[in-house]
Amino acid sequence: MSQTLELLLETAREAALAAGAFLREQSGRELVVNEAHHHDLKIQLDVDSQQLITRIILQAFPDHSILGEEGGEGSAGRGGYEWILDPIDGTVNLAYGIPHYCVSIAVRLDGEIVVGVVYDPNRNELFEAFRGGGAKLNGRSIRVSSRTEMGEAIVALGFSKNADSIEKCLELYAHYAHRVRKLRAMGSAALDMAYIAAGRLDAYIEQGVKIWDIAAGIILIEEAGGKVDLLPRSEPHHFHTCAWNGRIDFLQR
Repeated sequence: MSQTLELLLETAREAALAAGAFLREQSGRELVVNEAHHHDLKIQLDVDSQQLITRIILQAFPDHSILGEEGGEGSAGRGGYEWILDPIDGTVNLAYGIPHYCVSIAVRLDGEIVVGVVYDPNRNELFEAFRGGGAKLNGRSIRVSSRTEMGEAIVALGFSKNADSIEKCLELYAHYAHRVRKLRAMGSAALDMAYIAAGRLDAYIEQGVKIWDIAAGIILIEEAGGKVDLLPRSEPHHFHTCAWNGRIDFLQR
């Protein structure tokens, strides 16, 4: 099994690095905006990046299915190997010239995430993990932080795209503002979770996030010694998420 996971990880790594290189090449060029919403943007670069990732995956594993932010291919969710893609997590950051976004790729086997890669093309940081193999950053093993006290924690809160979730997030800001060392809202769920795995952040909470934003981060955190709670919401592939180092007690999520 581990040999199979290593082959999957090798392809995930190849696809993430290729997509990251593509995004770097496009840096500074005029963006094509496909959709503009009050709290979100959809750009052609998302589509192009996912197509690049999909080609690499299906060339290596033509019978696998794809579930991505920009659509999917194959019998996603019906068992077997399913790749879960976010070609650009942090699209608004990219569109506004903020160098904090990433490529996120995960593999799910019969409902369990077994491989995850998060690649930050701006910092050239590759976070990766496979089930039972630990988590790594650029080839070096990483672990979650050892912090146990709320007052020492740095917590990332994600703002969702609907009014109810935004109001709940504001409540969480008010709750934690005087309880933790610092709060952060950086605009990339996948990087927030990768940072927990690397011990940079202690927790990440978001009221409504899609599975492709967090799939790779789930296995990164778990393999680095942390914990992730998911509560399904009514919308497909949509979750309330709390991820943390497993040592700090978070009573309100």
